[in-house]
Amino acid sequence: MAHLVKPLINWPKWHHYLYVRASFIHLVQSQLPLFSTSNVRQPPLSMSSPSAFRHAHFCPRAALKSRESPLPLDPSESDSDSDVRIRKSRNEKKREARRAVKWAMDLAKFSPPQIKRILRVASAEQEVYDAVMLVKRLDPDVREGKRRQFSYIGRLLREVEPELMDGLIQATKDGDQTKFQALSGSELSATEDVDEEVEETEFEDDEEDSEDDIALADRWFDGLINKDIDITKEIYSLTEVDFDRQELRCLVRKVQSIREKASNSDEEGKVNSDIVRAERSLTRFLRDLAEQLHS
Repeated sequence: MAHLVKPLINWPKWHHYLYVRASFIHLVQSQLPLFSTSNVRQPPLSMSSPSAFRHAHFCPRAALKSRESPLPLDPSESDSDSDVRIRKSRNEKKREARRAVKWAMDLAKFSPPQIKRILRVASAEQEVYDAVMLVKRLDPDVREGKRRQFSYIGRLLREVEPELMDGLIQATKDGDQTKFQALSGSELSATEDVDEEVEETEFEDDEEDSEDDIALADRWFDGLINKDIDITKEIYSLTEVDFDRQELRCLVRKVQSIREKASNSDEEGKVNSDIVRAERSLTRFLRDLAEQLHS
């Protein structure tokens, strides 16, 4: 009977011990939410060995991570998106550059008044007009020089409104003045048109008054710049008119010198402006000379 009575006598103590242990575990879990019961090492309960409860202890994991921690971003996905944006940006820049060069080539096919009308409506700088007039003067066989000049003009035109420039060029090609007027936003009134023609058509006025003089002056210009011996002799042997031969030599050398610098210079904007001014001076001299010869 003793072996049956003794466990019954000790039962209240074991029951109290189990109750205290359960309360303690509950308290620990409520204070440390990162720990779960699965992480607590619990020795098996045994009615026959109550002393085992004395050795119960906890062993939480030092590197345990919260289940609510966000997942790390995939670096490969971020890099891929960045590469796509870079490629898209580069492709857009290439398309814009090609479009601007095409504008430059189209402008070079128009007359000076048409070019200036387009550039005025598009709010382009005078530098663009000077650059276009320069490329119009280049000989057809100067392919590399023309290519570089068209690229330079294209860079100057990248800031204009694309849709407006496309429309202005197409309207000029089609000779559609109504469309051109609509695109200009009625900025060019009849009075402004007259003022524009007077301002723009230095060459056009000369064409109306003396086409023969212009043709002769242009032939002289090309011959002098290209060092054509026959044309050079023709000009300097003129006796019908009196002109400053030393000044003519200086003007010719200046144009030739600036053109040589342009082929080796990186400052295209400044060099192009210098070429335009030098060529205008020589052209004006030769046209005055041709006019005197025919008068």
